[in-house]
Amino acid sequence: MPGRPFTAYSMLVFRMAAPRDAFDRPFPSLFPSAGRPGAPLRGPLVLTHSRWDRATGFWHLRAEGAAGIGHSGAGVAPVPQFHVRLLDVGERYPAVALDHRLVDVDASRLFRGGVRTRMAPAGAHSDFARPESAHLMLSPAAMSR
Repeated sequence: MPGRPFTAYSMLVFRMAAPRDAFDRPFPSLFPSAGRPGAPLRGPLVLTHSRWDRATGFWHLRAEGAAGIGHSGAGVAPVPQFHVRLLDVGERYPAVALDHRLVDVDASRLFRGGVRTRMAPAGAHSDFARPESAHLMLSPAAMSR
């Protein structure tokens, strides 16, 4: 809306259903740069991926010819990426891990979809209701104080 500017400082997306080059093609102006200092996203964009995500792995591969971000992580982007694994609740994310414009979190170890759903059409795509998800979401907020 023109009267209401985009005001999010950072963003966390669990297994994004988008092509791996989404930040290079459709959304390059999301991040500030020399040519676009007023871009809307100033803090980190944190993305999780899991190789068990069939919705963005198997089905994106069939429909688009390549796996999506939710399965394989972000591909090319206009900003440098930092890669980290999803940590347990008792582990602290070091500031250096989340202090980047684009943080790619490998959550394959935990986000697996469970035994019954592993072979379901979506696999681990909706497997995020875990304490580790809240820990990942709250960690950047705690670092901003």
